[in-house]
Order: sequence, then C-alpha cells, then structure tokens
Amino acid sequence: MLSKSKRLVISLFCGVGGLDLGFQSAGFEVAVAIDNNSKVLELYRLNFPDTLIVCRDISDISAAEIREFIQNKYPDWDGEIAAVIGGPPCQGFSVAGKQDVNDERSQLVIKFIDLVVALNPKMFVMENVPAIESKKFESITGNAWSLTSEHYNLSKWLLTASDYGVPQKRKRCIWVGSLLAIDALSDTDKKVIAPPTQSDKKFRVGDALSDLNHIPNLSHTDTCECSQKGEYAQYLESIFPSKSRISTNIISGCRATAHNTATVQKYADTLPGKKEPTTWAYRLSKNGFSPTLRAGSGNRTSSRPIHYEQARVITVREAARLHSFPDWFEFGTSKLAAHKAIGNSVPPLLAYAIAQTLSVELEQKLPRRKSALKTLSASSFFGLIHAPSFAYIKTVSFLMRSVPLEGAIKKCSGTKYLLREIIFVDDS
Repeated sequence: MLSKSKRLVISLFCGVGGLDLGFQSAGFEVAVAIDNNSKVLELYRLNFPDTLIVCRDISDISAAEIREFIQNKYPDWDGEIAAVIGGPPCQGFSVAGKQDVNDERSQLVIKFIDLVVALNPKMFVMENVPAIESKKFESITGNAWSLTSEHYNLSKWLLTASDYGVPQKRKRCIWVGSLLAIDALSDTDKKVIAPPTQSDKKFRVGDALSDLNHIPNLSHTDTCECSQKGEYAQYLESIFPSKSRISTNIISGCRATAHNTATVQKYADTLPGKKEPTTWAYRLSKNGFSPTLRAGSGNRTSSRPIHYEQARVITVREAARLHSFPDWFEFGTSKLAAHKAIGNSVPPLLAYAIAQTLSVELEQKLPRRKSALKTLSASSFFGLIHAPSFAYIKTVSFLMRSVPLEGAIKKCSGTKYLLREIIFVDDS
C-alpha cells in the first residue's frame, strides 16, 4: 500500500470509530487505530477493514512503534502525519461519574499529549466532556495544555452535536492543535482556528426514527428491511457512503428489548420529554433532540431513552441513528456492547464537521511540496495523455528532467491535450 498524496491519521482510543468515520469521509486516511478493548476493536474491524488495528494500552506504546506500524504499511511513507485524533477516557471527568481527580484514567490525557508531541503531526484533535475544563482538574489539563502549547498553536472549542445535524444534545470539549502558520483571529498573539461552521440542517428525533417505526417489536430478530428511508437516513449515507455493501436496505441492530408488563405500563404512562420516576429513563420527544446517549459502566449501560411512540427503550439501530451513524455501520450482536460503544463514541456528523475544518486548514496553510506533484515515467505519461479519459483536460504545465521539453510539447500539441496540472516526468 502506498501513502503518496494521502493525509494519514493516527487514531488513539479509537473505540468503535465515530471520530474515525468523520475523518475518513472528509478525505483523511486512518492509517492506524489503537485501543485496548479487544471487543470494541472487533466492531471497529467490521467497519474499517483497511485500517491497521492495534490492541494495546496507550500507556504501553511508543511513538517509535506507531511510526514503525505506518512504515510497514506504507513503504513509501515520507514520515508526515496529517493528524492524531482521539478521545481519552472521560469517566474520570464526567459529571455523571465521581469526578475523582485521582482517577487513573484521567492521566491518559497526559499520555495522549505525550504521544502527540512525539509523533509530531501537522494537527491534532482531542475530544472529551465539557467538565474536563473544571478547575478541579487543572493539575491534569493545565499541565497538558502547557506542554502542548510549547509545540502547537492551540484552540479550544465547546461544541453541541445538534448544531451539526445530529439529533442529540451532546456537548463536547474539543482541543485542536496545529503546527501550521495560522493567522490570528484577535489582536493578541494567540493564534486560533475558528470552530466548524454550524450546519443549516437541524434534524429532530422524529426525523431520525420515524422511518423505522414500521419495524415490529421482536426480541429475537436483529435484521429488518428499510426500503423507504427518510431524508435524515439518506443524508447520512450521502456523507458516509458504504464502501463494501451495494444495498443498505437490510439493516441490523433492530432487536427490541422484551420488557415485562409492569415496565411497559410505566413507559406508556411517561410523557414525551419527561423521565420515568423509578428508572429515570427519559422519554424522547418526536420534535425535540435526544439527550446525551451515555455508555454506562461495568456490565451495564446507562439508562436508554424510551421511544416517543412505543413503550420500550430504543434499539441499537435507533441509538445509532440518534448518534448519526449510517445504517450500514455494524455493531455486532451484543446489545450491551453496542450501546456502550455508541455512547462512548463521537457522533460521526460532529466528527465530520471537525475534520472538514482541519482539512481546510491543511489545504490553505500547508506549503505545496514537490511530493504533491504527479510523478510519472515518460512512457507512462505519454500513455496517460493519449488515453480517452484524458481528453477532457483543458490545460497542462510540465516539469521534466529526462524528457526534452520540446519533444514533450510536440507530442502533446493540439487543444485536446493542453495540460492543466503540473506533472513531474522523470525517466531516470
């Protein structure tokens, strides 16, 4: 596999790949994905078959090892990494947890930053819960920010997923670092990247789920047919097209939870937008946004929302829709593992907005390198320009070594073969 012209990304704490899907769809290539959870990596492999997957603890892996992984995968790699992305565990910071400053998982923020500095990517993205900015965690985040600022121009964003097309009120803190020459947006010497432009699309719960309402509530069937998809589902598949499946009308994750009669009655009595008082399960509102989907901890998931029309908690596929995963994305057969993976992930539409912003920065700020030119042998070049698919190109420029310029111009004379792009021809 070759790396030429590819913007390579390293994904740390990759999970099921929500952040990775967004970056992949924005034109990046996730070269290596690392996580220490073998079960979630099985799900990751289902959806990212071309990515090198490494099951290792971030604390026990070095930048040199990661670089070796890349070099083995891409023999022509020039050493450049476009971005390192990842979301260190948030449980130690989250208001839904104990917010213990001594939680060992919180120290992984420092390890993430250490790897970023050592890998020296052009840019990096770190995602976490907003509570990471609390003063009580300053001993961790302050040190991390200080260390990173010695090497990168830093920006900090507080983003809400519903502002980017996700039908969920999920807020996240995003750290962005850049080695590129970024123009200051204020009169100070602080250089920042503006957050992603908010989407003009605002999808609600009903937009995400109504085309699934025809599916029967069966607790033993995981797949179903959805041949008439709504605008939201079609939008997701336009942003995140399937690479391997011809049709996405047969979708998985449809198995419903079999509640007992008492629970069904409790859920039926709960009004949309309110919480069931004994389980604290929130009942979705068709015209509203979903609350944050949480992963839970241990061998249980956080309380799942109640469907806005049916007296049951949402299925895996419905949770995936509310999180902006396309229907082709697989979550395996375990409902517990799937809901935890979804709750731990970055909504792909939010990730896509972040990745697009970084992509623009790379395009605008990164100096053009010779390796960005198309390099062909003289024989390959002349074969290319005489191929029928080349006929639409209007203008061309040359940069040649072994091939006489006059001969090349004569060979390509005529309006049909006037060159637009710079092609480096080397027959040595």
